[in-house]
Amino acid sequence: QQWTTLKYLLKPTVTLLIAYPTKSGSNSGIFWGLLFSTLGDICLMIPHEDMFVPGLLSFLVAHILYTVSFRDAPPSLSWTAIPFGAYVAVMMAALYPGIVKEEAVVQAGVVVYMLVISVMAYRASLSGNVLLIIGTLLFCLSDSILAWDKFLHSYAWCEFGIMITYYAAQLCIAIVHT
Repeated sequence: QQWTTLKYLLKPTVTLLIAYPTKSGSNSGIFWGLLFSTLGDICLMIPHEDMFVPGLLSFLVAHILYTVSFRDAPPSLSWTAIPFGAYVAVMMAALYPGIVKEEAVVQAGVVVYMLVISVMAYRASLSGNVLLIIGTLLFCLSDSILAWDKFLHSYAWCEFGIMITYYAAQLCIAIVHT
């Protein structure tokens, strides 16, 4: 019980602490993305299945804000998009047995979310900024673990793996934009 209370306090607090230095930066999309991520954190912590879609939507908005904030990335298509497309295809194929059991809104949300997060990582790859690329790839890893945990099979280490990669991702993205 004490761990649960502490976790509920720490998760949004840590994201807000990461967001704070970006508040005065020149790129407000990162700050707002971190605020939407905090909202997503809160939604996903609420132990009620109906909060998954609002949490997913909050993170979807955050990723869109991040993507448009990657100003150093040229808006073009290149061969580097292939691995990100492959990531979406492999993840969707792997998650299909679990996702197909969900409501249509969850199924559609997961597909759109996977596409948006891969576009975010792709755009970061075009920026040439190593820390930004690492951050977005860590976000993909975090969300892949989360999806596997939610839709396929939960392992004891999943929550730890999700949070370590998630906070590292947010921190990398924020550091680049402070």
